[in-house]
Amino acid sequence: MAPTIGEALEHARRALAPSDQAHSDAAELVSRLLGLERGDLGPQHRRAVAPADWARLDAWLERRRSGEPVQYISGRAAFRSLDLAVGPAVLIPRPETEGLVEAVLGVLRAERGRWPAPRVLDLGTGSGAIALAIASEWPAAIVTATDASDEALGLARANAVALGLGERLRLANGHWFEAVGADELFEVVVSNPPYIATGEAGELPRDVRAFEPHAALFAGESGLEALREIVDAAPEHLLDDLAGHPRVLLARRERGPAIAPRQWPEERSPS
Repeated sequence: MAPTIGEALEHARRALAPSDQAHSDAAELVSRLLGLERGDLGPQHRRAVAPADWARLDAWLERRRSGEPVQYISGRAAFRSLDLAVGPAVLIPRPETEGLVEAVLGVLRAERGRWPAPRVLDLGTGSGAIALAIASEWPAAIVTATDASDEALGLARANAVALGLGERLRLANGHWFEAVGADELFEVVVSNPPYIATGEAGELPRDVRAFEPHAALFAGESGLEALREIVDAAPEHLLDDLAGHPRVLLARRERGPAIAPRQWPEERSPS
């Protein structure tokens, strides 16, 4: 008799043990392998698994045991309501970044009376996760997404087309604001830039450090270089309000001291 989905799950869990993520990774790999929702694995646990699929599962498990993230193995990642293609050229979209999208949507809701068709710029789009989530959840938004990687832009374009958002997303190649016109203005600029100091590489989990693109992870000696560049240039591209004042800056600090734009390390006065 052919092995079943239930047996495939147990096989995967044993193969990935004693990892704390063994159960979750097993469910993700088996569901992606068979084109099922994770919630369908239980009800269909007696369904047979073809020999070719079982062999493919074994190959995937070997890759996972080597440390490769499950999203790169399956080539797919969930982000909010979207299912995205991902690969080693882009960061894996993370649940924490969904909060960034929610913050942008909150601003758009608050300003909908003044911004009927808000122009949104996503810098360093990678797979397109942030830009496509905003385009999907705020149909009036005019979304531009940039990246310095041709491969990343190709993946973002493929995701946009697959989601039926190809006509809603403008893609541009370039380094941060260099990808758009010098006089282009946007109601919202959003980015999830690299923010890890190069000296902190050893503190990252191995599956992040060894497999995710370093250009999207590391931002120089302090980890603030990319953020500073974006914050310093943003006022030239953000639409001011009627009084001529910049409208909104949203930021989240997970840990460590707050650093305002005038307090970058080399600009601080000696104490």
